[in-house]
Amino acid sequence: MVAVLSMAGYMSASAAWAEQLRFQVYLDNRPIGEHSFRIAENGATTSVTSRAAFEVGFLFITAYRYRHTSNEVFRDGCLLAIDATTNDNGKRYAVNGEAMDDAFRIRTEDTIERADGCVKTFAYWDKAFLDMPRLLNPQTGDLERVRVQPRGRDTVEVDSGDHVPAERYALETGELTIDLWYNDDFGWVGLESDTGQGRRLIYRRVM
Repeated sequence: MVAVLSMAGYMSASAAWAEQLRFQVYLDNRPIGEHSFRIAENGATTSVTSRAAFEVGFLFITAYRYRHTSNEVFRDGCLLAIDATTNDNGKRYAVNGEAMDDAFRIRTEDTIERADGCVKTFAYWDKAFLDMPRLLNPQTGDLERVRVQPRGRDTVEVDSGDHVPAERYALETGELTIDLWYNDDFGWVGLESDTGQGRRLIYRRVM
């Protein structure tokens, strides 16, 4: 409850600047939903609300459903607070956390962890997150070791069907490789990842 009250206080200030990022999400070439990000900045503080909703059907039956909401607050690029809930096809997760002194406390339904230093989530919208050696998974609350490999200049398809120039990066976790694309003018414009089951999850920016 303390983390939730703190989050409400962090996000109550009016934003000096805000941006909405929307992505259509595909499983291979089949549309399955949308993931949106509202990013609001006020001085050194950035507040982000992320909402994802996916459904995969098979023979007129919903075979898989995913819902995720995360409210995150950053100060000077480091995570100040998080309140996230996920329903992964019936399996529910809750992650809360807040900065305390020189550390960040992470609470899930099963554990309370402490992380020292600056913590970031998988904040794809902020290209600076690519410099971090570990990232907080807002679904599970796990701190995951990552490695980023630049892949050079490329083009990527956005939801209109157009292709835009972008810098490509490969973010490697212990299980997956996530490809990310950033355009000089529009920022984050694409994502593609193996699901671990031989299929591709694809994000195409709505522009």
